[in-house]
Amino acid sequence: GASRRAHTDDLLDLALSFCTEDALRAAYASCRAFRAAAVPHLRRLLSIALVGLTPQNLQASVLGVFLKRTALVNGFASYSKAGHDGAMLWHAGQSWYVGPAADLGQTRGWVSVDDGCLRPEASTVTWRVYDDAAWVVAPELRCLAGDALAAEMAKAAPQIALVGPTPQNKQAGVLGVFLKRNELVNGYPSYTKAGDDGSMLWFAAGCWHVGPAANLGQDRGWVNVMDACLRPEASSRTWRVADGGAFVDAPGLRCLAGD
Repeated sequence: GASRRAHTDDLLDLALSFCTEDALRAAYASCRAFRAAAVPHLRRLLSIALVGLTPQNLQASVLGVFLKRTALVNGFASYSKAGHDGAMLWHAGQSWYVGPAADLGQTRGWVSVDDGCLRPEASTVTWRVYDDAAWVVAPELRCLAGDALAAEMAKAAPQIALVGPTPQNKQAGVLGVFLKRNELVNGYPSYTKAGDDGSMLWFAAGCWHVGPAANLGQDRGWVNVMDACLRPEASSRTWRVADGGAFVDAPGLRCLAGD
């Protein structure tokens, strides 16, 4: 019956929690029955997140969740940005770099940390961002993985509310309560507006966006905040609203978490 199936699912989940990355990849590829069960464990093993504020928002759009690839680069693990294969993370020389896929394996990029550690999340050195002329230290940047990343993601509230005044009431109609979905988008939680499935909230290209469901996962919308934080309610940056062809600050907007 249903209780036996639930017990079997729990045992499968427990067994998979002890699997290595290779074993989980094999389980995922072997059959459809294993696939759904293997996904959360694979995500835990393969995901890292480069998050935090950067000076003047430099390179904020390239931050986010990265997924470990099977291919090594210069003998080190390498990663693709979730939802954006054109951005990657790799080790070259004595540094880890985030940069365009075309530069994979080279000693250049948009974001870096000078550390020969085998995993980027193990570094205790300050990350840096490039400002088109020089490297600038970004002391608030953090690289999370494993239990630390899972714990941060688990803090995402089941519902959030985007509330407050906007300049000339711009985009006021799209504000309100949003409910967390089961599906991640670009490696981040995603949300549907309560009572309006046509409006959603998601992360893309360094920003949290509120926009039409048809644009889910894209770098556009009606309301946004430039912050790679793993939960929209955790942002300390100012939200912005679309006004014609530009975005204007809406300092009165707040994102609140609820149960």
